Amino acid sequence: MRKTVSLEFRNLIKDTFPGLGKNESYWRFMRYILFGRRDKVTGEPVIGQRAVAKAEGKLNILENSNAYCAAKFLEKFQNNVMSKDTFSWSGWSLKDNEARVASVRFPQKVIDAIESESYKLMLEDRVYFETGRKFSKELQKVDRELIKQEAYTYFDFCAPEAEDLFEYMNNLPVHNFSKVINNNFDAALLAAYRIKEPEKRRVQAEVLNTIRDVLQPFYIPSEKGNTVRIFPINYSIAMLQKNLRKIITKGWYEFDLASAQLAIAGKTWEIDEVQDFLRSGRKIWVELMNYYGIDALNLKENNEDEYEAIKKVLKDSLYSLMYGMTKGNLITFLNKGLIKFGIKDGGKKFLKYPLMATLFDARERRMAELSDCDSVETIFSKTLNIKGTGAAREKCIRGIMAQQAQAVELYLLLPVLDLAKTTKDFVITLWQHDGFSVNFTDSSKTDRWINKINQVVADRADELGIITKLEGGLL
Repeated sequence: MRKTVSLEFRNLIKDTFPGLGKNESYWRFMRYILFGRRDKVTGEPVIGQRAVAKAEGKLNILENSNAYCAAKFLEKFQNNVMSKDTFSWSGWSLKDNEARVASVRFPQKVIDAIESESYKLMLEDRVYFETGRKFSKELQKVDRELIKQEAYTYFDFCAPEAEDLFEYMNNLPVHNFSKVINNNFDAALLAAYRIKEPEKRRVQAEVLNTIRDVLQPFYIPSEKGNTVRIFPINYSIAMLQKNLRKIITKGWYEFDLASAQLAIAGKTWEIDEVQDFLRSGRKIWVELMNYYGIDALNLKENNEDEYEAIKKVLKDSLYSLMYGMTKGNLITFLNKGLIKFGIKDGGKKFLKYPLMATLFDARERRMAELSDCDSVETIFSKTLNIKGTGAAREKCIRGIMAQQAQAVELYLLLPVLDLAKTTKDFVITLWQHDGFSVNFTDSSKTDRWINKINQVVADRADELGIITKLEGGLL
C-alpha cells in the first residue's frame, strides 16, 4: 500500500477531515481505506482485524493474545474523524474467515482527488501521507527495513525446504531494483492508464505507486504452513499483471517452467496421454485456444493482452480441475470467464477436450487412492496427514494434492537458487512459484550463466522424469 502522496492531496484530506489531527493511528487507517485492499464485489475497503491493529500500532497485542478488539478503534475513528453516515462496517466471522467490509462515503472532491492521485507520474515534492514529511531516500530505507522486519515475524511458519529461499529473497540489496524501476516506472504507469476495467486499473496503479515508495518485494510463507511457497507481503512487482511486470522489469531476464503443474501431474499420476502430449512439444494453452476456434499464435502476436487474459482463465481452470473443483463449478467458472471473449459454453467444451477428460479421470483415481491412506509424503519427505471424513476429508485431499505438486515445483527450481548463492554475476530478483526473474550484473558472462541455469533445471527434471524445461529470456 502506497505511503506517499502529493502535498496538495494530503492537505485536501487534512482540511476535509480535521478530526485526523496529529493522531498517526487515524492517519494510518485513513491511508488504508483510501488505498488499501478492496472487496471484489462491492469495491469497498476490506478491514480485517490485522489491518486495523496495524493502523492502531497494536499488532503485538493481536499476535500475542486474544485481547485486541478492532471494533473499539473503528468506533473512535467513526466518532472523531468521519460519522455514522459516512463510515460504517459490516460484521465479521473468525470461524468463516470473513473480514469486515467498510462502507465509506467520501465527498465528491475527495473521490475526484483520489482518481487523480492514482495516476500521477514520479513526483519530486511528494510527502508521506501519515506525517506530512517530505519523501527522502533515508525514510524510504526505514520503510523497507520495517517491512523486512514484519516479514521475519513469519519466519517460524516457513517450510524448512523454503528457508534458504526466504532468506535470499528478503536480503537482496535494494540497488538490484532501483535502477530498473527508475528507468521503467513512468512507462509502466502509462500502460496502467490503458487498462479498461476501472477496478483493475486502480489496483495496478496502486501497486505501482507502492513500488515507487518501497522499490523491492519482501516475502512471507503461508501462515497455515500448508505449502512450501512464499508470497509477497507488500505491494510489489510480483503483484503486477504480466504486461506491466514486463515493462517495469525491462532489462531483466524472466524464466518459468513450461506447463509445470500439468507436467508434474503427468509424471506423478502416471498419465501416459499427458506425457505423450508434453513429449511432442505442443503447448497446452495454444492447443486449447485453437480447440475453441481461436488462432492462438496469431492472437499472441497481434493482441498479447487478450491472449494472456484467455490463457489465465484456462490456466486457472486447469489447476482447478487438477485439484478437485467439481464439474458443475468448473463449467460455471469457464463459462463466465470465456464468454467475454465470445466463447459460448466454454465449460462443457473444456471437459470434452480429450486431454482434459483424461486428466479429470486421473484426478478422480488419485483422490480415491489418497482417501484410503492415512498419510503421504512430499518430495522432501515431509509427512502430510489425511484427516476427516466426508466433505472434510475430500477438502483435505485436494489440499494435499496441491501441496505435493508445489513441493515438486520448488524442488525443480532450487538448483537455480544454489547457483545464485555461488556468484555475484547474477541475482534472482523476483520469485513466482514456477518461475523467477534474474538481473545479470556482468553482461560478458550472461550467456554462460543462462546455459548453466537451464542445465541445472533440465538435470533436475530428467532426474524426476518430468517433461518440462525453463522458457523465457530478456525482457
